[in-house]
Amino acid sequence: MAKNYPQAIAISKQCCAIANIGNTWTECWESLLAGRRIFSQGSEIIPSWPASPPLSAILNFPGLKKQPPFRQRTDVLARIVGQQMRATIDLFLTTHPTATLTLLIATSHGNPGPLSEIADAHCTGGEMSMIDSSTWKGIVTDNLITEINAGLKRELPGITMSAACASSLVAISYASDRINANLCDAVLVVAIDTLSRVATVGFNNIGAMSQQGCRPYDRFRDGTTVGEGAVAIFLSKENLLPEQDIYGLVTGTSVFCDAAHMVEPSSNGIATVIQNALEQAQLQPSDVHGIFWHGTGTRQNDKAEASAAQIVFGNKSPLSTSTKGSLGHTMGASGGFNVLAACESIRQKILPHIASTQDSEFDNLHLALNTPHPITSGPILVTALGFGGINAAITISPSKGFQ
Repeated sequence: MAKNYPQAIAISKQCCAIANIGNTWTECWESLLAGRRIFSQGSEIIPSWPASPPLSAILNFPGLKKQPPFRQRTDVLARIVGQQMRATIDLFLTTHPTATLTLLIATSHGNPGPLSEIADAHCTGGEMSMIDSSTWKGIVTDNLITEINAGLKRELPGITMSAACASSLVAISYASDRINANLCDAVLVVAIDTLSRVATVGFNNIGAMSQQGCRPYDRFRDGTTVGEGAVAIFLSKENLLPEQDIYGLVTGTSVFCDAAHMVEPSSNGIATVIQNALEQAQLQPSDVHGIFWHGTGTRQNDKAEASAAQIVFGNKSPLSTSTKGSLGHTMGASGGFNVLAACESIRQKILPHIASTQDSEFDNLHLALNTPHPITSGPILVTALGFGGINAAITISPSKGFQ
């Protein structure tokens, strides 16, 4: 985190979003407003998927007639994202031929295919020596930068970051700091995670998965819904984008790993990043017009965020929501969806409601329930949490032409 960005970091309107509820950002946004939920059984999508509660899976990959092979699922999705962002990057670099551009990948677990293949062989008594070298290599390296560049038809320098389910916001914070420090002029952030058999089994074994579909903050919630998705967000120095192409401004970011617990978040850690992000943006808690919480639907996550809200905002938070009732938990990509939703909420003056949540357990959280709620345009806070005590927060403000 830098202290007060001298110039806010611009978020381009040209973006990409692929999830269970849509193959474009427009489709995803309209689904969020409608409270749409499309959760599926893994075995209906991927052969030999282990028994598990419902998942939020991409049912239709853009440009493909059928589901890609599991081992190639992540790489295929990465290339599609690159293809969808190619025109945006081409136009930017044609307009600014001397601009420096970095590719930044945010992912919780990269490509889970190789690990699943090795686990299958081990658990079924297969011959480990028959596993090819590319599969073993896939445990320690990934092809995400290569695949996205292939889609872009470029060779951009790339960095892969993994900060569990906070990966998107950590990457956006790092990208903003790079731009602010003049290490580059723009960053293409691609947040991506696909279904992981290992992660699904792990979440299910610890009782963190909902049997019917997640209901964040609901008194009767029973866990999260593991999912997948990809988001591409193009960040730039504000003066390098036409005003009409600026979706919103990153004005404050904060990242903090408190290492308080392996899997349970700390309310003090969450409160710290919120306060730091607000301070960097030169905002008071009362200036926040809306909040997109991490909101996974697990008992501990939602309780910790409600406690953090009490610390920062007192007895009543600003109007708040979670997108996971519709999107499920897209892991490292989840914060990216929330950043785009924050930008659109500011412009449309509306906050999507939490799909399927009916009865909030937390009186101090002012939640958008049952139907989208109107807001006035102004700064919106986005939070994300990851295993290991990772906390992240970002403030998104209206573009200057929209204020």
